[in-house]
Amino acid sequence: MRTFIKRNFMLTLALFAFILNSCTEAKSTTEPTDEYLIKISIFSDPHFYDNSLGTSGEAFENYLASDRKMIAESEAIMKSIVNMISKDDSKIVIVTGDLTKDGELKSHQLFVSYLKQLKDKGKKIFVVPGNHDIENPASYSYTGSAPVKVPNVSAEQYKSIYADYGYKNAIATDPNGSLSYIAEPVDGVWLFCLDACRWKDNAGKPHSVTGGVFSAATFNWIKEKLTEGKQKKKLMIGAIHHNVVEHFVGQKMLFGEYVIDNWEQVAKTFAENGLSVIFSGHHHAQDARIYRSGGNFMVDLQTSSSVTWPCAIRRVSIDNNRVMQVSSEKITSINYDTKGRSFQEYALHNFTDGLSMIIQSYLKQMGLPDEAVSMLLPIVLEAYKAYSHGNEDQFYTQDIQMRIAQAKAAMGSNPQLAGLLMLMEGMFQDLDPDDYNFTLDLKTGEIGKKFVEVTK
Repeated sequence: MRTFIKRNFMLTLALFAFILNSCTEAKSTTEPTDEYLIKISIFSDPHFYDNSLGTSGEAFENYLASDRKMIAESEAIMKSIVNMISKDDSKIVIVTGDLTKDGELKSHQLFVSYLKQLKDKGKKIFVVPGNHDIENPASYSYTGSAPVKVPNVSAEQYKSIYADYGYKNAIATDPNGSLSYIAEPVDGVWLFCLDACRWKDNAGKPHSVTGGVFSAATFNWIKEKLTEGKQKKKLMIGAIHHNVVEHFVGQKMLFGEYVIDNWEQVAKTFAENGLSVIFSGHHHAQDARIYRSGGNFMVDLQTSSSVTWPCAIRRVSIDNNRVMQVSSEKITSINYDTKGRSFQEYALHNFTDGLSMIIQSYLKQMGLPDEAVSMLLPIVLEAYKAYSHGNEDQFYTQDIQMRIAQAKAAMGSNPQLAGLLMLMEGMFQDLDPDDYNFTLDLKTGEIGKKFVEVTK
C-alpha cells in the first residue's frame, strides 16, 4: 500500500476507455476432454512465518498494526493447503513467491518441510522467489518490545533450500544472475519459472524492494528460450511473482510495484512467442486477465495470498487438445482459534479491519478533511475488497454507485480526487476471463464456459 496514492491520476483517464474496449472476448463452446496432458495446483504468497520467532507482545502487535496478513496463522493455513492438495489429482504444484514473511532463514527451513510432505505424496513442486524471500533486511523476530534482526537467506542459500523444488530438475537456468529457470515437468511442457525480483537492490534499505523488472540480459535469455521452445513445439507456461499485465485499468499507476516494469513489452513478447499462460501472485488478489496482441494472447492467472482473504488456491488442467480448465477453491477451515467465526469470516474480518486503518491513514496523508476521508473510505475499501476477491461486478452494488456519485458531487472539480474515484470505478470492472472458473482454448484463445465456484 506504500504506493497507494500517486499524483497524475488524470493520465489514466484516456487509457480507461481504450483498455476496456480492447477486452471483448469471443466465447468458445469447446469442452475439455478426459485425457489430460498436465494437472497443476497453484497457491501463492503464503508468507510463512515460524511462530517461534514470536507472535505476541509489543513488537508483534506494532507489526500487525501496519499489515493485513494473517502471519500468526500462516502455519495452520499451510497445513490446510497441504491437506487440500494432497487429496487432489494434480501431479504438479506451483508456488508463486513470497514463500516467507520476510525471508527469515528459520521460516524458509520450516516452510520447506511442508513442501516435502507434498513431495512425499508424489507431487512435483516448483517455486519462484517473491520480493520478501531473499536478502530481506526486514527479517526479524518479535519476542519483546522491539523487533530483533534474525538471519535471512542469500540467493545461494535459497537455491540450496529449494533444490528439490525446481532447481535440481531445471533443464536451463538464467546465466545472467537472476533465479529464473526452466523445467519440463511432463514431456512436451516447458515451465518457465521466472525471477523479476530486485533482491540485489535490498542492501542498505529498511525493507525489501517491492517492484519487479527483468534485466535486459535476462529478458533476452527468456526470449531465446521461448524461441527454442516454440521451434520444438513445446507447450510453454510460466510462473512469476509479479503481475505481467494490469488486472484493472490503472493498476500500474495506482499500485506500480505489483506490475512488472515495462509490462506491455513483456506481455506482448510472451504472447507473440507462445507463452500463453503465466501464474502470478504478489498483489494478493484472485484475479485473471487475458491480454491480446493481434491474434496472439496470454492469460495472467493471479492467485490470492493464502494469508489474505479470500485465501484461495487454483487448480489447472490442460488436456491433450490444449484446452485449459481453471477452477478455484477457497480455504474454509484451519486448526486455529478463529474467535467463533468460520475461517472465511475470520479472514474477511482481518482483511477489512486492517485495511480500513491503512486506507484511512493514506487518505489523511493527502491532507483531506475528516468529512472527505469518511466519504471516501468505504468506497476505497470496497473497491480493494472487490479486486482482491475477484469477479468484481458482484461488489458494485447500488449503494456503492450512489456513494461514488455523492463523492463526485462533493469533491467538485478536484482533479486528483476525480482521478482517484475513476480508478476506484475501474477496480469494480471485472475484465475477462472469469476470475475463478473457466476454460481457455490455448490454440485459439477462445474463452469457454464458466464453472460453479468451489467453496466446499
